Amino acid sequence: DEKPYPDFVYAHPYVTSSYYTATHTIEILEKLYEIQVEPKKDRLPDRERGITSRLAILRPFCEFDADALPVTFACWNSLVPCRAAEVDLGDEGEENEEWVLFDMAVNGTGRKLRKSDEDKWECDAPSDFEKDSEQQPWIRGITNSIFKRCKKKPKDYFDDVPADALRTASVDLFLFYSQTFSENDVAMKSVDEIMKEFFSPGGWSRCFDNIYAIEANIPKELDLYIPAAQEELYSWVNGPNRQYEAGFRIIQSGEWGDYDGFYLMEGDSVPVKNYWLDVIMGEIKAHKPFAVLGAQYDGDKWDAFYEDIPLSLLHHTNGNGIYNTSHPLLERLTGQLEVEAPCPYNSIPYDYRMSQMWVEGTLGIVPQLATKIMLNEEGENITLSDNTPMFSKWANRWKDEVPYRFTKAIHNYAATNLIPRHLGPEYVIHGAKLYSPWDPARTKVTLVIMEWFFDRSLNLIQKLDSKDHPFSQVIIMIPPSVTNTHDYTQYTAVPVTLQFRDSSDYMDLCSADVKTEWFMITNSYHQVSRHVDLMFTPGKFVPVVPFTPATYPFCLKYPYCKEIIMLSQRWN
Repeated sequence: DEKPYPDFVYAHPYVTSSYYTATHTIEILEKLYEIQVEPKKDRLPDRERGITSRLAILRPFCEFDADALPVTFACWNSLVPCRAAEVDLGDEGEENEEWVLFDMAVNGTGRKLRKSDEDKWECDAPSDFEKDSEQQPWIRGITNSIFKRCKKKPKDYFDDVPADALRTASVDLFLFYSQTFSENDVAMKSVDEIMKEFFSPGGWSRCFDNIYAIEANIPKELDLYIPAAQEELYSWVNGPNRQYEAGFRIIQSGEWGDYDGFYLMEGDSVPVKNYWLDVIMGEIKAHKPFAVLGAQYDGDKWDAFYEDIPLSLLHHTNGNGIYNTSHPLLERLTGQLEVEAPCPYNSIPYDYRMSQMWVEGTLGIVPQLATKIMLNEEGENITLSDNTPMFSKWANRWKDEVPYRFTKAIHNYAATNLIPRHLGPEYVIHGAKLYSPWDPARTKVTLVIMEWFFDRSLNLIQKLDSKDHPFSQVIIMIPPSVTNTHDYTQYTAVPVTLQFRDSSDYMDLCSADVKTEWFMITNSYHQVSRHVDLMFTPGKFVPVVPFTPATYPFCLKYPYCKEIIMLSQRWN
């Protein structure tokens, strides 16, 4: 006989998600009841337990990435989210919170607190009882006037993360499916796997109070994300737009708990340093009050067309950010997204669209939509309502409060390839792929230079030793008619070999006599960069060849680019 479902799955809030009544892994539900539901039935409210803030982390996923969801949590085991989990995950810190007694007597011989160091220490303030010299015992008054009990303050820089970041705050993790769990076994199995890890002893789960599985209930046929159609189909991004709105309303409703807001953390938001959750919580506290706290684009993919990018896109806060569900401006922005769902403005991703609303309100710039999207079924232009007066009213009310704020703890690199050297103060990166740098002990690389004369490559060779590069050998491909008499040992310590071509120059790629496993090819009109940042896949250590995805938005706006994509796809 099959085990019956626990009773709690039919009660609020669990009954609002089909996962709890559809999963086949009853053992997970029993563990959830034992660890999460039953112990917290009679627990005191947050305020009475000293919890002053509660954050929801929403991990959104859809049908096409449901299977890979558990893999996105792998780095949470190697990069400790909070100090509470560092012992379990084998990264115990060296610093302890030790109290120190400073001798405050003028002629005392104990440890002194120097005036210049006072800002570095946090000292006990005397209680009301201690302040009243008439009430406190004589010996205690003498002791308090002679000694001061202090502990070191955490430094401002992120790397010295305070150990008590989660002592007065609580964080819950939400696995947030765009459709309905009961209609997708893959989505349920992925959640089962994460739940199983969460309820295992120790690990990153110690940084979270609860874990939940929630759903947006978007019909499958409307759960769309088709970047290639963003110039023709107004609903191309309907899935992410509706999922954001659903997440906002679920957290705002209080059904699952009273939250100050939520961090929308997609699967490609990857922690890169320990204590990233502690830092996020500290940043939320430091930047309050805000409507949205996040990051603008920090990558380099936009460099070639930077001047053509709309202001609202340049300065928009990426969707992977922290949202204050109680802020009246964010309520209005989200409400407007819901109103615009059936119209052409739905062709703009929710984070960018909210930025457009704000820019239209503050600067009066009305966004331009794609020509085809502005046509109705009869091919006639659609007339959109004039929202500028309403947006201006919002801007006048909240612009002085700076409702959009930015944190260095999160960086948005969308479609940028990185190695650790490129990272700065960020703790979580979004949209980037982090690769391993070149390791000379593991990989030898040859540089092949295509030459058509006898000395054009000399400029490159002369400056080679002043560059940070991976090349262990250089091969210069020259025509058979050229006589090259340069002694390259005068210019570089890297061995240089001359090779005469026995075929056309475009065959250098195939005919160069390379002895190493890998090589790079260039021509004599180039120089070696100051830093040659070769990227390798972690683990297998295979070189990475960067490319721009065919679905990248700006490519699809140019006919020649779309034509290249179509021709390339015919090869399949």
